[in-house]
Amino acid sequence: MNVDGKEQGYQFSRLWLNRDLKEKSRWDKEEIESRANIIAHRFVKIWGIPDIQVELETGSNEVNIFDAEEPKFKKLEYAIFFNQKLEVTQVAKLYIEVFKQLFDLQPETFFTSDIGKRISLTKSPKDDDVRQAVQLNDTYYIEANIDNVGKFDRIKQALTIFGFEDELLIKYAD
Repeated sequence: MNVDGKEQGYQFSRLWLNRDLKEKSRWDKEEIESRANIIAHRFVKIWGIPDIQVELETGSNEVNIFDAEEPKFKKLEYAIFFNQKLEVTQVAKLYIEVFKQLFDLQPETFFTSDIGKRISLTKSPKDDDVRQAVQLNDTYYIEANIDNVGKFDRIKQALTIFGFEDELLIKYAD
């Protein structure tokens, strides 16, 4: 506000927030922290934390793959990878889908880490090292002739290498 060509500022403020500033003779870290505490207490007094009860969803039985039971003789209901629901009911389908997405996301990691070798990544479906080749994309194939426990182990190894340990949830069928 400007009266008679002079700035009035905090001296004539009608806001409680600014009134105490006219009394200050110094403005340092201690004063700033003190003012922040006063403002915080006032805000909490005005806008208190509501007393609410949050009910957690129960019964979903979704579990991180690292915490899941071994998949021997188990069928999946679905999986959630990168917050997207995958309609997969077989570990074999999950295995392929996870590696397809990881390869699309960051293909160089398959060549600069052990994971490419571990899943027998190859350009040839008739490679002697691959018994049952499954197409990963237009160029590459991976070995699919692995039991479900082995598939889980390879998925977990890949998620660790990529730093995505918290990105895959599974739900076993009842």
